Amino acid sequence: MMLLTPLSTLLVLALSSQAMAASLDVTFTATLRETTCDMKIEGGTGDGNNNTIPIGTGGKTSLADIVSGSDAASTTFKLKIVNCPASLAKLKTTVTGSASGYVKAGIVNAATTSPADYMAVTVARVSAPDAPFEVNSTDDSKRLVWTTAEISSKEVPLVARLVETQAGKATTGNFSAIATFNFTYE
Repeated sequence: MMLLTPLSTLLVLALSSQAMAASLDVTFTATLRETTCDMKIEGGTGDGNNNTIPIGTGGKTSLADIVSGSDAASTTFKLKIVNCPASLAKLKTTVTGSASGYVKAGIVNAATTSPADYMAVTVARVSAPDAPFEVNSTDDSKRLVWTTAEISSKEVPLVARLVETQAGKATTGNFSAIATFNFTYE
């Protein structure tokens, strides 16, 4: 009850002072900006917002291919810009997910039925497959910062690769991971 009394008093004072005040003109200034971009995923199956991207032939790959770093343990996909203002000058993307404690660029396996162990999936540019982005990093040197050419072409080709998180410890089994791409526009 004590909180209501002071609040009620303030409300009464505000209403009574408004009734006695002269009319005032108020001008608001606002800057309207174009909306941010719509982004889509191209590759795998889905609606472009939530896609399933299988790695390997039919979603299967061998442990030997993963350990050796073979292209058979990877797959390509693209992030695409849709309906973006012409004023877009910079675009940064943070790959988020459950990061591996062993490989900073790896998203760990979330499969619960017969899961593979000591494995993660990494995401990198197709043009730099051995330089994957660090999961959950907002440091520009460790995340995807789109080049002017990528912004102009409205897409960036990426590669997802299954990797061992500790040498010699990976086991076979099911693998599933969720990568979320968060975008910052300028």
